[in-house]
Amino acid sequence: MIKATYPNASDFYYLIAGMVKLSEDITLNFGEDGIYSRYLTDDKVLMGVLSIPKTVMGEYVIDKPVAYKMSVTELKKVLGKAKSKRATVTIQEVEGGLKIIVTDVRSGTKSNLYVKAEQTLLENLQEPKVTHSVKMKVEGKILHGLIKEAEVVSSEATFEAEEDKVLVKSEAEGKTYEAHLLPDKPLKELQVNEPGSATYSLEVLKDAVSGSSFSDNVDVFFGNNVPMKMEALGEEGAKLVFWIAPRL
Repeated sequence: MIKATYPNASDFYYLIAGMVKLSEDITLNFGEDGIYSRYLTDDKVLMGVLSIPKTVMGEYVIDKPVAYKMSVTELKKVLGKAKSKRATVTIQEVEGGLKIIVTDVRSGTKSNLYVKAEQTLLENLQEPKVTHSVKMKVEGKILHGLIKEAEVVSSEATFEAEEDKVLVKSEAEGKTYEAHLLPDKPLKELQVNEPGSATYSLEVLKDAVSGSSFSDNVDVFFGNNVPMKMEALGEEGAKLVFWIAPRL
């Protein structure tokens, strides 16, 4: 038995949509502490982690931990029919898959949607265990703009943290791009425990930023040649995290 209710249908839709760039399939794991999904691309350069703790759900009841694998595109298509901020989403087990009940909070109107899913084993994929020396909070549209500008020069960019700023550099064939990110210009937050730098693929960064675009602000963590962590929060407390491997 599964009964899980998330209080914002729009939020839920965009969290699922953020995983589309990674794989054709998604596995929703219904564990003791809530719903989660983790996926690592075949080339191991990008990991996506969806996390919906039971503490942010209106109701969460399971008989035992269980997982369901389904087409992420199909799930997104089903949820796209009812992506309202004033609606709740309830997931229940049915024969052959999952039943998704979207309830309008104001009118009480309910829509029953179905997605074909296969019961499978719980995912055991673990997130990287690294220490980040830098954290910055920035608007997603700023990150998107940086990547777009840097791509004109090269296929990769170096993020370099100094005491009071972050530099984003891209160089190739005599061309150079450099952006200076300062507190309030445009960073909303900057913490540098120690200087560090790492280089990442712009194509992979673009996928991560695209998946995080539903959130107004994105938390970015990096350090000296370690995987970057990009974290986007939903309005009701769920989150989507992307891990980007550095180029060494």
